[in-house]
Amino acid sequence: MDSPSQSLDEKKVYAKTHGLDDSADDAANDFLRQNEVGQVADLYETPGLRRKIDLRIMPILMTIYFLQYLDKTLLNYAAVMGIRSFLKGNEYANLGTFFYVGYIVAEPIQCWLMQKFPIGKFIGVNVFCWGVLVAATAGAKSYGALLTIRILLGVFEASVAPSLILITGMWWTKAEQSRRTGLWYMQIGVAQIIGAGMSYGFQHVKSPAFANWQILFLFMGLLTCVVGLLTFVFLPDSPMTAKFLTQQEKVAAIEHVRPNQTGVENKTFKWYQVRELLFKDKETWPLFFIVLLAMIDNGAVSNFSSVIIKTFGYSDARTTIIQMPSGAVSIVCTFVATYLVGAIGNRSFMICLVCLPTVLGVGLLLGLNNQQKVGKLFGVYLLNAAPAMLPMIYSWNSANTAGYTKRTMRNALTLMAFCVGNVIGPQLFQVKDGPNYTPAKIVLMVSVAAVIVFQLMLRQLMIAENKKRDRETGGVPATFEINDKTDIENRDFRYVY
Repeated sequence: MDSPSQSLDEKKVYAKTHGLDDSADDAANDFLRQNEVGQVADLYETPGLRRKIDLRIMPILMTIYFLQYLDKTLLNYAAVMGIRSFLKGNEYANLGTFFYVGYIVAEPIQCWLMQKFPIGKFIGVNVFCWGVLVAATAGAKSYGALLTIRILLGVFEASVAPSLILITGMWWTKAEQSRRTGLWYMQIGVAQIIGAGMSYGFQHVKSPAFANWQILFLFMGLLTCVVGLLTFVFLPDSPMTAKFLTQQEKVAAIEHVRPNQTGVENKTFKWYQVRELLFKDKETWPLFFIVLLAMIDNGAVSNFSSVIIKTFGYSDARTTIIQMPSGAVSIVCTFVATYLVGAIGNRSFMICLVCLPTVLGVGLLLGLNNQQKVGKLFGVYLLNAAPAMLPMIYSWNSANTAGYTKRTMRNALTLMAFCVGNVIGPQLFQVKDGPNYTPAKIVLMVSVAAVIVFQLMLRQLMIAENKKRDRETGGVPATFEINDKTDIENRDFRYVY
């Protein structure tokens, strides 16, 4: 590192030659100008610092996403534990739907707030608040009370995915983001396995004061509150404020993500970036419909997998236990896809690839009769493959979107599409169509097949845009700026696909 006596002029020369744009207002840019930057880029390549960051950040992100999925899908497990005893008609389906109504309404507001407040503290508060709501579910004994809690739960859980995407983009390069995103998203599968095991265990808990499903919600709610407090204390808001890093390590962490050309943090909300996202960006609406169509399957799996399996003739306890392989399918598909994306790229092909098992799964559910239980059970398991494309979409957003406000709102739009799909999913399973729910299965088949078509079209769109920019600029530059320009403003930016 340079001497503390380094002059202001020398710092300006370093800033100019290393792409620190004085006109930019990204927080990382300001941090580097105010500190002795020196030659520290290679420091990140040492195993010590890389491991130090991974071990501090990733366990927190993984725990948050694990709880986020498990807490919202406790309703699925409670369905075979007695919670449906005071529900009638389509009220159970509505509880699954209205969670996402709260989610979709709150998503833009949550994304605006996370740009205004320290993101580590922000997500910690939200985790604590939804933990309170999960615990309160134990006291809800009417449809109205459950509906209110589910809507509010959606409001607070809306903060999770966009926060984790932003945090991942702060700490890791485009190539690294896919695997890290896969690791925290993989907790969906872990939550499915553990949730099924917990539900089975709590079905054997007897209490004169509480039903076993009430004890399950109370336990998980209190656990989530504790995690929220720990997140508030231990999750850093950015590399610049991370207390577990030395000043030199902070600079090295920022320099490491410079080639992303996406910036690190900016607290100024820029409306022109929102307009660019909605009206000028060619990938915005194809991505929106890809997520929407894929998440119809996710909404069905999250809320009705236990109901579907029970129609095969299994008992409540057995229905719970045999949901565990669904989690294994989710873990394997997520791990393989995100690992391959990190190694060889080709996000679009991987998204298409994980959709194929779900197409096969729906085909089994449609084509086999009710006596072929094993085959239909495998069909249910395979429905969990397509949602594994979501971490690749998350890393796509982080890697392909520059400008902090634009990236934040891209995440919001993605999660709104996520919500719409999850709203549609449970509503496909109408009581009048039971027990086979054939119309729902046909819609699932068509929607997942459409995802493959849209994704291949988007890939060609990105290839054409990169070739156009190559002709304009003569290739990718040797050095990169840290600023708050959008990917459309920065013609040196190249998209990954």
